[in-house]
Amino acid sequence: MAAIRNMRIGVSVSVAAVVAVVLLLVPSSLLAEHEEHMVASEPSVAGTCAACHDAIVQQYGTTRHGKADQFGLEGYGSCASCHGDVAAHAESADPTKIFNPGKATLAESSAKCLNCHGNEHQRIFWEGGLHEASNVGCLSCHSVHHAKSEEKLLVRRSENLTCLACHVEQRKAMTQRSTHLFRDELQRATMQCSGCHNAHGSQTERMLRENSLNDTCLRCHTEKRGPFLWEHAPVQENCMNCHSPHGSNNVSLLSLRPPQLCQTCHMQGKHQTVSGFANSPWVLNRACLNCHSQIHGSNHPSGLKLHQ
Repeated sequence: MAAIRNMRIGVSVSVAAVVAVVLLLVPSSLLAEHEEHMVASEPSVAGTCAACHDAIVQQYGTTRHGKADQFGLEGYGSCASCHGDVAAHAESADPTKIFNPGKATLAESSAKCLNCHGNEHQRIFWEGGLHEASNVGCLSCHSVHHAKSEEKLLVRRSENLTCLACHVEQRKAMTQRSTHLFRDELQRATMQCSGCHNAHGSQTERMLRENSLNDTCLRCHTEKRGPFLWEHAPVQENCMNCHSPHGSNNVSLLSLRPPQLCQTCHMQGKHQTVSGFANSPWVLNRACLNCHSQIHGSNHPSGLKLHQ
């Protein structure tokens, strides 16, 4: 044990000696340049703007933008990135000599944001997208200085509440019997709208993240993807033929309860599908699914009728 301890001490001393030699060999000009760079990367908001807007600057320093400024992110110009040249405004205190995104049009304020964020892959479909065409801008959902949610600098305390402020028809889904907008005991959403949609634009309908509606659903519900030996045509065509994705008062997000849902296509067959008596086998329990349990598709050799 003593030998091992002495060996470790020897290795530590050797490493320290090598580091000391390297530091001696580094030209003093490079060290001076490094120190100068560190001084140059001091957060600029601590100077000119903080003299009058100290509270805003303090809050700004806690955000992602502020941290980018503090760590000297290349190409980031602190307050000037959003407000333009601050020199004339600082000298005269004239509010007309500085750009205020909150008082500009949504198109103008969004253009400022896109100067930095425009090249991100999540936003390449913003221009010409549904939200931009509907006169929705970056400041409709985000706030740099007055965000109520630290995550994504949202104007409301959660992502879902931000979306539901406009998409009120989906608000009821939060309280329906089956829903995708799950919430925990603290009312925090466990699934966000951005799980399926890209609010900044998409090449698919309804700003879905995937190439189609079915691809969006099958990203989570992989057991329904197939391919199946025996397929159910409505399933392959569109999941919304049977399901309401945001929420439903029926089980499993079904748009109607069985057997009414099945009867929208299967009015007649080898057996009568009209309910008839209250104790009919296609009314009790899971209705049609009592027999046709593999409704999304079957790989069983005898699964033609989706029984197994």
